[in-house]
Amino acid sequence: MASTSQSSSTTVEATVTSKGQVTLPKELRKRLGIQNGSRIRFNIPSSGPVQVERILYDLEDLWRMADEGGKPDSVMSFEEMNEAKARRHW
Repeated sequence: MASTSQSSSTTVEATVTSKGQVTLPKELRKRLGIQNGSRIRFNIPSSGPVQVERILYDLEDLWRMADEGGKPDSVMSFEEMNEAKARRHW
């Protein structure tokens, strides 16, 4: 893995294995708050750069918690709810 820093951006590199797997560099995991078991989403627009984000909540997660009567560990903000709804693929 190579890492270079230019002004306010950082570039990291990783190698793809023969199985198509990539180990996310430590710097990226730290920046996104990714831990063992975390889920990530890749946003692949028709043009422009690919975006990677950690999935905090998914609408299906909220429905499952409601169905199971579970209580979340933390409160989800309205912004997070709207983001989850926007990611929903109907």
